[in-house]
Amino acid sequence: MLQAASNLFARKGYALTTFDEIAAAAGVSVATVYNHFENKDGIVAALLRPDVEQILARAERVIEHPPPDPAVAMVRMLSAYRNLGGRNWKSRELLRLTIVPTIGNTGQLTELVQDAERRTQSQIRFLLQKMQASGQLVPHLPLADATAVIFALLNQHFAAYLTSPALTFEAMFRALSRRVQLVFDTWRAAPARARRGINCAAAAAGPSRRSARSRPAGALPRRS
Repeated sequence: MLQAASNLFARKGYALTTFDEIAAAAGVSVATVYNHFENKDGIVAALLRPDVEQILARAERVIEHPPPDPAVAMVRMLSAYRNLGGRNWKSRELLRLTIVPTIGNTGQLTELVQDAERRTQSQIRFLLQKMQASGQLVPHLPLADATAVIFALLNQHFAAYLTSPALTFEAMFRALSRRVQLVFDTWRAAPARARRGINCAAAAAGPSRRSARSRPAGALPRRS
């Protein structure tokens, strides 16, 4: 039944798919579908829950072994949500149902969303706490507020993606990554900030004189 529903959602869309069609595609009666799922929201929740678990598990692996730079570590963790796992997440219609559920809805889909949001915020906070404890972030950074800022950035960019058909997921995530980097420029502890400054200065300096002399006159530097 779930596979039949997934195929129909991909072909017709969630709104246009009926229980009768799901039952027919699965080779069962409509009553059998209703015995397992109260409504279509329940079917979507059952389809997406395994993907949510995979996403959160990927994020946990980043938390266990984060990159040394705190901004890179946070972007790497958020990239676990970027891939979203499984074709069921490729539909903006299903994403809208999960990221912006109906106000006041207390059904299975909203429960799934609330649980995923709670666990996502917990992962963001734990990574921030780990980086602060290791001296990468300023010791006075309020972790609850910092978590809210990162989570708000994540939601803001997902909302832009869902409401702007011309915006690709890749372009949205590049913007999210850039803004997360900007936020961390003020959150880094002094030694980490100094190291980033050195790296940025080196990058801004461009090619060395030696490499410049080795190029023929008028030649452009190669793209990396």
